[in-house]
Amino acid sequence: MDKLKKPTKLTLWEDFIDHEGVKLFKQLHDYPIILARRIAKSSPGKRTSNRFIGLTSKFNTTIEINPPYPQAAELRTWIKTIEAKLFAYKMKSTTPIGSTMLIPFEDDIISVANIQAQPPGQIFNIEAELCLASKEQLFSVLACSNCKQLFTRYNVRREIYCTSCHRSTHLIPRCQFEVTVKDNSGFATAIVSDEIAEKMLHLTSEEIYEICFVKKGTLSLQNVEDQLNGKIFNIQMKKLFTKKLDATQKLSILSYMEKEDVVHEPMASTTVNVTEGKKRTIEHVNSREKEYPSIANKSNPPMKKN
Repeated sequence: MDKLKKPTKLTLWEDFIDHEGVKLFKQLHDYPIILARRIAKSSPGKRTSNRFIGLTSKFNTTIEINPPYPQAAELRTWIKTIEAKLFAYKMKSTTPIGSTMLIPFEDDIISVANIQAQPPGQIFNIEAELCLASKEQLFSVLACSNCKQLFTRYNVRREIYCTSCHRSTHLIPRCQFEVTVKDNSGFATAIVSDEIAEKMLHLTSEEIYEICFVKKGTLSLQNVEDQLNGKIFNIQMKKLFTKKLDATQKLSILSYMEKEDVVHEPMASTTVNVTEGKKRTIEHVNSREKEYPSIANKSNPPMKKN
């Protein structure tokens, strides 16, 4: 982050982890300044599974820590003026298990009704209730074991040829279901997937598939309702890019955390559906080890983030 106060994730790969990564980790409490050359943007579809559009190292990247330049000295002076805010942000954006969440430096909460106005690719925060969209929905789908592409037309595990990653692969269970986010201005329907969905149901994808598709049973959802009912959550979302022919607006829930010290009042019954009947799809997200998880993106080894 620089003076614009727009946090960005930097992903380090391979040798950068053992060299620059270790040095940065040891200096994090002092807010080190870096000069990174030949750095790349990370985005879905690259070698990383990171869904945030951030920065990533390449084979020819160079990273200089605390360089002796006037711009670095200027940043150091600025850091001293906002050090208390930086410390608070560090605590807010780091989960108990040490992973990082990409959240706004200064809270910029928008209403659910204002989600439509956000441009594709925009990351934003809302404060809203969370609940299951329906108890009758499917809670498991099959996906490519390599690229996670969904194959909703299948309900039996099998070998397939994936047209997305262009290789033969197997279908594996993927936990996915719809939730509703709601505040006084309106509501929207979204899809929760993978680890965040497993954590919410207190079951793994394999267990959910076994119950729903193999045993043809139903899930016990009372604990999920108890977990979400009557609570307000800080939810970080991202509006995804969609295909030209796809009129459905898609959102991604990047993280959610129960808002503390809230006197909860029931949301007004006059809310409107800001999706205008359209479904909102949520991309692959991860969970943290907490009852009300704050979700960080999934990282595949040997990646480390700073």
